[in-house]
Amino acid sequence: MMLLIVISILWAIRIISNILSFAYLWYIKEYRFDRMWIHIKTEGVMPLILPSLRRPPFRRPKAFFLVSASIAVLGVLYVFLPFIPLVKILMVDLLTFPVVSMLVFIFKLPTALYHEFVLYQATRKLHAHKPMIVIGITGSIGKSSTKEFLSTILQSKFHVLKTTGSQNAAIGVAEVILRELEPEHEIFIVEMGAYKKGEIAKIARLVEPQIGIVTTVNEQHVDLFGTLENTMMAKYELVGSLKGKSIAIFNADNAFTRRMATQAHKEGKQVWMYTKEHMKFDVAQKMFQAQQIKSDLNNLTFFISTDNQKEKITVSLSGEHQVSTVLAAVAGAVACGMNFTEAIEGARLIGPFRKTMQSLSGVGGSLFIDDTFNNNPEAAKAALTFLSKVKGKKFLVFQPMIELGSYAQKDHEEVGEVAGKVCDEIILTNDTFSQYFIQGVQSSGFDKDVHIFSAKEAAVFISSHVKKNDIVLFKGKEAGRVLNLLI
Repeated sequence: MMLLIVISILWAIRIISNILSFAYLWYIKEYRFDRMWIHIKTEGVMPLILPSLRRPPFRRPKAFFLVSASIAVLGVLYVFLPFIPLVKILMVDLLTFPVVSMLVFIFKLPTALYHEFVLYQATRKLHAHKPMIVIGITGSIGKSSTKEFLSTILQSKFHVLKTTGSQNAAIGVAEVILRELEPEHEIFIVEMGAYKKGEIAKIARLVEPQIGIVTTVNEQHVDLFGTLENTMMAKYELVGSLKGKSIAIFNADNAFTRRMATQAHKEGKQVWMYTKEHMKFDVAQKMFQAQQIKSDLNNLTFFISTDNQKEKITVSLSGEHQVSTVLAAVAGAVACGMNFTEAIEGARLIGPFRKTMQSLSGVGGSLFIDDTFNNNPEAAKAALTFLSKVKGKKFLVFQPMIELGSYAQKDHEEVGEVAGKVCDEIILTNDTFSQYFIQGVQSSGFDKDVHIFSAKEAAVFISSHVKKNDIVLFKGKEAGRVLNLLI
């Protein structure tokens, strides 16, 4: 009897732990069934049987109610299931993920009604506000960094409101408006994200942007969009919605955004572009170009030119790929009304965006580079290219990339090949697509071991192997869990 009680208590603890883990998983998937389905297809069912313990953010009411309701429903099931106790607790265990998912579905209607109410209130507040410039930013990568850099520049002259963190869906934008918009704000910078067509258009209907920046289009989230063409069309919704100034700013170094620029030109938009690769593009009415780029561990130095003006700038950033983000921010500032010299002066104040190529003091005199904000093929290869130019033994802690659809094999092989050429030690945070990454490492021509470790195992390995002047690059959110154990 005592053994039965102990087993039941331990099993109940496991079920509560699983409820927390599943609630956290739904939270990071934004309670979207399309993203959850992609996750299950990618990861398989084993993580649903033996999930890693994670705690959802109870400060958010939806997470709190989801956990509470799940415990209540499963408790009722346990009481009323007509089986012996051990069978009942087994059934409850098997039903945990379905019950949590069912409650997410049930919450969708009241959530949708709440969202519509918040959007209505935000629209009213915006319409009552004095006229201000709204600038939208979208793209597969670089949205948040561009927003932060642009805000830094504009704040030297204007009262600026920006969306918070990664709140780039319509409801997140509306909540920022209701919570933070003040009468003195002159410019509103809106990060716009999407997982399918129509979502950016919804944000644009709310804020009515006059200026739009499109950073790039790549394979990020193509599993949800279906194709890169769909991704491009979704991002173009920002451009199509522009009013007033109708200035559309594009990255000239990306093939898809060049196509978007051509379409915008045909539709009568003002087309501005930026390049660090000396691209020429006939439809551009204004081009911002970076030249003579020099970089080290802590700084980027380069010239920015536009029209007949040229200025030298040094910013406290790591990695040449961040030059494009600075260019986008400078172009956006000029579009908002700053002159070129003012924009450059403001840009000199730019510093690293959190968890994006951020240098930290590591264990044993090593250097940690925190690039855990997100992970995608383009950013991963750019970070590794930066690493290749730095002296010292190089470690990589890498979270395999998700939602890449049919590009997953190619992209992991390509990143693995670069990692094999650059890094001395490679750690993957899970085994998703690991076979493709390892194939890429092997094709690099260098014999490198690839370890697949849990966060704790990775932290122990790094602590025992890194020495003074070694460098560890942490790439992706799961790599951030390793970093948190070390700092």
